[in-house]
Amino acid sequence: MKFLLQLIVIFVLAYVLELFFPWYVIVVAAFFAGYVVRSRANFLAGFLAIAGLWVWKAWMIDGEASTDLSTRVARIFTLQDNTLLFVITALVGGLVGGFAALSGALLRPAKKKWYEKR
Repeated sequence: MKFLLQLIVIFVLAYVLELFFPWYVIVVAAFFAGYVVRSRANFLAGFLAIAGLWVWKAWMIDGEASTDLSTRVARIFTLQDNTLLFVITALVGGLVGGFAALSGALLRPAKKKWYEKR
């Protein structure tokens, strides 16, 4: 249940923040959710949430575009199809989100130990 909650929090928070800020604000969303929600699979939640968000946004932008922009970009990278471009996009975003959520989760015990030393 916590995993699903963390997944939804990261997805919604990253979506809202990306409306107003640059792409790298996903780090803040995933880090915050990893710090607040006590889940066992922080990396996986961050990875799936951000990868899903980026694939969904790329698919929406590709569908709304009046030209086949994703196919042209795929040809620049010598890819056969734009589907692989979406996979690469998901992989990059997912890794950033996963490591951000994991960093937030790993910071929580370190902060607790710092207070226990005093």
